[in-house]
Amino acid sequence: MARYLVSLVIVSLLAGPAWAQERAPTADEVAFARLPREAQALLGNLPAREALQKYDYARQNLVALGTPYPSPERLRAQIEAVLAPNVVRSVSAGATSFPPLSPLVPSVAFEYR
Repeated sequence: MARYLVSLVIVSLLAGPAWAQERAPTADEVAFARLPREAQALLGNLPAREALQKYDYARQNLVALGTPYPSPERLRAQIEAVLAPNVVRSVSAGATSFPPLSPLVPSVAFEYR
């Protein structure tokens, strides 16, 4: 019994420091922590590396669209578009166009009237 007790004490002394040590954050986790809070909230459910890739892709899209320094709202909208690429946004002219635009009526039909 004493032999088991001594081996238990030795194992606990050797394993104790390993449990007490905290894992150092990776470079990706540090970079993710530097992102704006709103971006962190949107990308929080992804691993740090994938979240950074999505964030960089959204920033590249904004630069390509001519907005190198976007507002926080525009950045948030672009990150949401990157996260859900299959969401179709309405691009209709709406009720403000006259005559109402329809994809079924060719534009040349109005020239003859």
